[in-house]
Parts: sequence; structure tokens; C-alpha cells
Amino acid sequence: MFAWFFRKCPTVAAVLLCTAVWALAAPAPAVAADMGGASEQKYAAPPPAPDKWRVSAEPYAWLIGFNGSTSVRGHRIDIDKSFIDLAEDNNIVGAWMGFFEARRGPFAVFADVVWADLDFSGNIQRSGNPIANLNILVSASADLNYELTIVQPGVAIEVARWTNGASTTAVDLMGSARYWNQSVDVSARVSATVSLPGIGFQASGSRAIGRSGTLDWWDPIVGTRVKHKTASGSELTFIGDIGGFGVGSEFSWQAFGTYGCDTSFFGIPVHAVIGYRALSFDYDEAGPFGGSGVDAILHGPVIGAKFRW
Repeated sequence: MFAWFFRKCPTVAAVLLCTAVWALAAPAPAVAADMGGASEQKYAAPPPAPDKWRVSAEPYAWLIGFNGSTSVRGHRIDIDKSFIDLAEDNNIVGAWMGFFEARRGPFAVFADVVWADLDFSGNIQRSGNPIANLNILVSASADLNYELTIVQPGVAIEVARWTNGASTTAVDLMGSARYWNQSVDVSARVSATVSLPGIGFQASGSRAIGRSGTLDWWDPIVGTRVKHKTASGSELTFIGDIGGFGVGSEFSWQAFGTYGCDTSFFGIPVHAVIGYRALSFDYDEAGPFGGSGVDAILHGPVIGAKFRW
């Protein structure tokens, strides 16, 4: 309790501590001498040193699957691709992400970063409604490029901790803001007789090109994190959060679970991590040719490592 007070009110606590030390170090009063000797002096132990900052970095590869729809200039495209499908269609594994955290005692600051640049190929497009003035050949294929960046800075505070033998379970409350930046480009083969400018598409040879432009917004996020550690160095972690609330997106939620264990890689100690992440969002932005946005769930396995110092 004193250590907490010393951190919160260092000036007042220092005065009180000096007063207590002076009182204990002063000669015993005369009444003590009359009793046959000086009273035994007891000194309070100095307050413990503040906790040091502990920093961790967790780079991940996220194998993303995409289920939902995206709208480009008022035209909806439904997509149902597993992470296996996208891994086959793309030169990169999926998305790269990193989770960085600095903790001191029960308080922590963190940042979650995700980047992905995905190409969907094959027969993945079907219009939810007929597209006026645009005749997409039934036998034609469509291509879609989806680029996504997410940056989520935030803070966390530990609100509960308990132990059971050698294992420890801790619960954090988390508050953050999730920034989204994404763009969608659609390319579809069309007939030669078509009026493209009126619908916001551009002609490129025998194809119609539609671009959503850059869509970016901030979502307020609240959530919780539960960590269960064992003496063997293994750790189970679950993060759940919700956000958006109409401030940026209409609604967003996340469920992220991982299992990690201590190991070594070429003699370097690391904490290997595997898990699964699901991230859902619903955002729409009006434009002169109709709305552009995404209503989807990104989900798939993650694999990575945690480094601590």
C-alpha cells in the first residue's frame, strides 16, 4: 500500500518517510531511561523499487479467409474464400501482423498492426442487383484486389489475478482505437457496347475497371484479455472486443485465441505461438456513383513468435 502511495504522491510520501525515520532515529525519551534502558528501535523497510518496463514483440503471419461482400461504386460483390483459396491465389502467405506491448505492473500500452494485399481470382463475382448500362458476360471472370491496413493503439489494465499451484490466470480490460485503411479494385470483362462513365467504371481494353478509392476510418474499441500461464512456459491467451458503434463502422467485433510455449530456434530462445483470429466489420461510405464499403469477416489461423526483453 505504501509503495502504491509513494508512486502516486511521491512528494508527500517522501516527507512522511523522512519524518518516520527521524522519529525512529531520535534518542529515546526520558521515561524510557527511567524504565532501565533505551527502548528497542525498529526501522521500517524501504519501499520496493517500482516495477521495470517489460517489452514484448509478437510478429505473426495471418492466413486470412474472406467471407462477406464488398461494394464498389454501388455494385455489390459477394466473396466466399477460405484461407487455403487465398493462399493459392496470392504470392504472399496472407497478412503480416505484429502485436507490441510495454507493461509496467498492472498497466500496459500496446499496438496491433495488420497489413494485407490480396488478389481474388476466378469466378468470385456475382451482382446482388443488375448493374444498369453494364453488360458483364455470363462466362466472364472477374478479378478483385483488396488492400488493407489496420493500426490499433491502446491501453490495458490488469483487474484480476489468481493462482492455482504453479499456474497463473490474469484478466485485463482494454481500451483502444482501431484505424482502418483499405481500397478495393474490381476488373470484369464486358461487351463492346457499354456506357461506362455513367456508372463510375472506366474502360481498359475489353474490361471494366471500378475502384472504391481509399476508405479510412477510426473505430472506438473496448475489450478484455485473459491469459493463463503454467510453470512449463506455456500460455493460453484470449482477446475479445467490440467497437464501431456507428462512429466509424456500424459495428465491429474480434475474437482472437492463441497457444504459446517456450522453445528455441537456432539456439535463440523464443516463445512460439499458434492460434486463430476472426475480425468482423461493416462499413459503408456514400459516393456520387453509389456506396463503397465492406461487410465481411476476416478469419484464419495465425502463426508467429513472441520476443521479450
